[in-house]
Amino acid sequence: MVAPTKIIPGLGLSLDINILQAPGATGDYRTLLTSKASAIASALSAPLNASPNVFVPGKDDKQDWQSGYDFGFLHIKAIDDAGHEKATIFNVKGLECVDQAIGQLAKLLWHVESTGQFHYAICVTGDHSTPVEYGDHRFEPVPFAICWLRDFVSAVGGNPALDEISLDPFRLPTIKSKEDLSEHFSTSEGVSWTVPGGEMMEIVKSFLKL
Repeated sequence: MVAPTKIIPGLGLSLDINILQAPGATGDYRTLLTSKASAIASALSAPLNASPNVFVPGKDDKQDWQSGYDFGFLHIKAIDDAGHEKATIFNVKGLECVDQAIGQLAKLLWHVESTGQFHYAICVTGDHSTPVEYGDHRFEPVPFAICWLRDFVSAVGGNPALDEISLDPFRLPTIKSKEDLSEHFSTSEGVSWTVPGGEMMEIVKSFLKL
């Protein structure tokens, strides 16, 4: 798990999930999403790549965990903060940065999957809605998407599209005064249905045939 916001790692630790170190990942507007993507990709590709160090509560040293993982959890807090602060423009542009980070993660994982030693799936969702209209958590359904990495790569245009994705670290955007939102909105196709959050992991396991 990569999740600098303390309540999320706390939940992870209660389930015996290791908390991975990701330099520059702060859990706020200053966070480096690329560092989070790189940490998860390294953990899921160990021992081919070195796995990040593990945070151990109450200790100064960091435990190495080089045997690798078969499940990774990457949490991004800044979009929730934008909702709480009713920062409409930052919310939209921040989501675009999340899209960019997902592309970086896919590129890193695809490079590893191409060795034939690993096989990945990606799931993207949220734990709750925080509409900028209200500035607080709400009960609206949140998006849920899951696919095999190979299908993701095919959908975005294959290897040529991934080659164009930069792995350089980037910061979340700064907002200009009176900036127009119209150019940022787009639509996409998908299947719409609603399920209770408690069923999410069963859906994931069913998809993966676990």
